[in-house]
Amino acid sequence: MKKILVMFIIVVGLVLMAVLYPLDWSSYNNEKLVQIIIYLAAFAVGLAAITAIILSYVSNAQRKKIKWLETKLEVWNNTSYHVKKAGDVAFNELPVGIVLCDDQLEIKWANQYAKQIFQSKLMERPLQSIHTELYNQVKDNVNNIMVTIYDKTYDVMYRKEDSLLYFFDVTEREKIKNKYKERTTALGIIYLDNMEQSLAELDVQQRSELRGRYLGEISDWITNAGGYLKSYSDERSIIVLDYGQLQNMIKSRFDILNRIREISEENELRVTASMGIACWDVKYEELGTYAQNAIELAEKRGGDQVVVNIQDEKIQYFGAKTNALEKSSKVLVRVMAQTLAEHIEKAGNIIIMGHTNTDTDSYGGALVLLKICQSIRNDVRVVIDRSKCDKTVQKLLDLTAKEHVALTKYFVTPKEALDLMDDNTLLIVVDTQSPKIVMNADVLKKAKKLAVIDHHRRGEVTYEDPIFNYVEPYASSSTELVTEMIPFINRKIEISAFEATLMLAGIIVDTNNFTFRTGSRTFDVASQLKEYGADMIKAKTFLREAIERRKEIAEIETQAEILFEKYAVVRIKEAQTMDRVLLAQVADRLLEIDGVSASFAIGQLEENLVGISARSYEGVNVQIIMEEMGGGGHLNASAAQLQNASVDDAYKQLYSILEKEELQEGEESMKIILKEEVKGKGKKDDVVEVADGYANFLIGQGKAIAATADNLKKLKEDKEKEAEEAAHQLQVLNKLKDEINNKPVNVYIKIGDDGKLFGSVTTKQIAEEFEKAYGIHIDKRKIEFQTDINSLGIYEAEVKLHKDIEAKIEVHVVEKKD
Repeated sequence: MKKILVMFIIVVGLVLMAVLYPLDWSSYNNEKLVQIIIYLAAFAVGLAAITAIILSYVSNAQRKKIKWLETKLEVWNNTSYHVKKAGDVAFNELPVGIVLCDDQLEIKWANQYAKQIFQSKLMERPLQSIHTELYNQVKDNVNNIMVTIYDKTYDVMYRKEDSLLYFFDVTEREKIKNKYKERTTALGIIYLDNMEQSLAELDVQQRSELRGRYLGEISDWITNAGGYLKSYSDERSIIVLDYGQLQNMIKSRFDILNRIREISEENELRVTASMGIACWDVKYEELGTYAQNAIELAEKRGGDQVVVNIQDEKIQYFGAKTNALEKSSKVLVRVMAQTLAEHIEKAGNIIIMGHTNTDTDSYGGALVLLKICQSIRNDVRVVIDRSKCDKTVQKLLDLTAKEHVALTKYFVTPKEALDLMDDNTLLIVVDTQSPKIVMNADVLKKAKKLAVIDHHRRGEVTYEDPIFNYVEPYASSSTELVTEMIPFINRKIEISAFEATLMLAGIIVDTNNFTFRTGSRTFDVASQLKEYGADMIKAKTFLREAIERRKEIAEIETQAEILFEKYAVVRIKEAQTMDRVLLAQVADRLLEIDGVSASFAIGQLEENLVGISARSYEGVNVQIIMEEMGGGGHLNASAAQLQNASVDDAYKQLYSILEKEELQEGEESMKIILKEEVKGKGKKDDVVEVADGYANFLIGQGKAIAATADNLKKLKEDKEKEAEEAAHQLQVLNKLKDEINNKPVNVYIKIGDDGKLFGSVTTKQIAEEFEKAYGIHIDKRKIEFQTDINSLGIYEAEVKLHKDIEAKIEVHVVEKKD
């Protein structure tokens, strides 16, 4: 601060000198020269002083900076030591595994903790030989990896640029996460399908008993699983459980469905169970919505199954071993018919469309809808793309164009349909719930109003917000569904004999000649079509095959192989005319082989498209199998198409699924010894085989023990001992029988004025009198009368000493004298 003041004074002095004593440059002499020299000297001294002061400031700043740098250097030297020390500790003492690999993923160095993790020296060993899963992920350049090594879990951070792997033990964290997940709430809704209709013809007592059996079976199942059950009607219940309990149910593959089915079969009823279960870490209201969606999906897929929706997992399906139950009431048909008629009336115009590779049922269903719409209005058209119809439908289209030209004027191409459509057009899609396989995706995309009518079980992919949705899996065909609507819309709808025959052909194809999914309502519709003039013989002629096709199918059958002793599979590498119809026909024929429960025909439909047709009898759900391959359909008839795959690729995928099905049916079971009666499984000391999860639950509850060799040996010894004791007991009881058999006993009782017994003869009286007379005690509960005792006389009573030992005694009822 002083230096700045001095510099300021110098500057002020020089300025004052210049102002007070200015130089006069007009004249020049010696005096002026001296004055100039003084001025220059003063300015030079001032500038020198100022420069010196500035330089001193710069020098001082440099000294401070140097001092600061020296201080920093000293601190850095000290820090470097500690950093190095910390690095040494991290490398060698902290619980962090560090592994260094070369470009070939061979381990070149590892710290001590990493060696402890793998219990190996690790050095100069390929990572692949140490841990295959870790190697594969590192090879794929995955940066954050989780692996299990022995009984611990590790997060692994991979730094490719340094070829370093860091291992962090997260076992406890994962245990906590798993424990939390195990306790995640699961909410389920249970429906007893068709119960009210099935029990309607029974009397009140029978209905009550059967309802009790169904609900009791479900209650026992939930109680054994550790869950909570609350019924809110005779047919509907809510269950609450957690993720862990749900997993045990999944392991047992929801065997409650079989138990409900067994009760129904025993009583000749058509009652099944359906469930929708959701397990999500969300608010209860949202969880309830997921559960409701799941049960609706189970019902739309035909019932007798469980739909499980677990967060971040693919929806799982269980059961569905039987066809959907046919509904005897036609109330729903009437309601749906009237609703559809209202939508038809309000629409601007109507477009009807089936699915790609249109079959006879899709074509027949579309024709019925055409006739229904024509009874209400005339601006209706059916989308027909000949290139997307199967050979049979192409033949029917040719026949229609030749002999029934009036019908063809209502057929339009997809392009013509698009030109006819506006925001008020109603598009009716028939015979498919999947937007992936409609005849034309552009027509579907343009439709603002959509109605869906189908008989297939619902899959995961379906239409968004249709204004009308009529899906009934019990129906044999879409033709059946829409034909049922006719009487409720307009009984005077005119259908020609040719049209009725085409419609009947659709039912014949989808039921395989009235074999699959055929109920009483199917025959009702067939009868209705017969009244319109449908000709069964003519329908069969529509569906006849050429001799070349018959020979081709017979040749393909010889190439079939049997997998797992019950699946018939054929790979069709070459065929004269490869199409979906051929695949379906081959699958149908393969199912006729003795011992075959399901059949699959695989063929190359197009260059990059493989088709699979599947058929089955009850017991195998081919719909679920085909859904895993991206397809769908019915319990007994389904199909799938695989893009960019070969026939062999499709075969390998199918084989893998079938193998998994076999393992799920066979591997998840365990033999146990029951320590007490378990309803539906067995009595005390029974050796039973149940699902692993259920077995572990019973063991944990103390209701069973594992059927090990030692436990089975002890059980055998205990049973032998019990048998010896039972034999000894029988000897004792037989001896007792000899002692009491046919012995008389007098029982005294008062007689009223009217000659009737005053009171009644009891088993207690008989036992007491017998003991008085013979000194032998008889349990009063063992004594039974053959007839009522209502007067004096001799009566016979039975003494049930054992289920196989019975004695008789004579009871003499005599008057008691006062």
